[in-house]
Amino acid sequence: MKSKSVEIDVPASWETLQVILSEPERTLPFFPYFESFQNGRVRFKVPRFIFNFGYEFELDVGIGRNEVIYTFRGEKGILTVTFKMIGRKLRVTASWAGFGEALMGKPLENFAKGIAEAIREFCSSMACPVVRFHGSEGEVEHIIPETAPALVKRVAMEFGKDFILEGEAEDGTYLAIKVKDGNLKELRVRRGMKESAIEADVPVIELGKEVFEGLPLDKKFKIRARKR
Repeated sequence: MKSKSVEIDVPASWETLQVILSEPERTLPFFPYFESFQNGRVRFKVPRFIFNFGYEFELDVGIGRNEVIYTFRGEKGILTVTFKMIGRKLRVTASWAGFGEALMGKPLENFAKGIAEAIREFCSSMACPVVRFHGSEGEVEHIIPETAPALVKRVAMEFGKDFILEGEAEDGTYLAIKVKDGNLKELRVRRGMKESAIEADVPVIELGKEVFEGLPLDKKFKIRARKR
């Protein structure tokens, strides 16, 4: 069996991690090599040399006292991803037993690192300034460049990789964010007759405050989101 591990600091408790990891349908789309998740079957596409090899699996999720295990079973082998809390660090281990095992070192390393980064970003999103969010509507206060990325990531957890987030403040300020294939594509803010529009192609999990700097967002917004 080939295995690779990575340890990261996470800004969350183990209880928060369990909540995030217990819903793989929300987290899997942000994993490296992810292609699809339908009817309980997960498909990854792993690039090696000049070829792309597709891997399809049935997923089992096991949750223990301080450990969560994703076991992906497929015709070409078994992929195991283990999440374990060690002190204040999260250790992510990706292991593969099956076809092409000897060549899977680098893909497994990238897989473990990418998963760890995605989980860390989702943990950060749990601190977003959402006051209430029921179904497709909610309320958010005091959006600033430092908290706006967490808001977008939190909505991504609810609605996946394709959605539109809209908000309106009491003074009429309008906010629209479009996300497609897990990337922020457009950010639009309108205040009176003045409108600011930014086109981008930034992965949600890599989103930082820079995109939102200088925008008039420091107010309370009624928000709504919908899948595209």
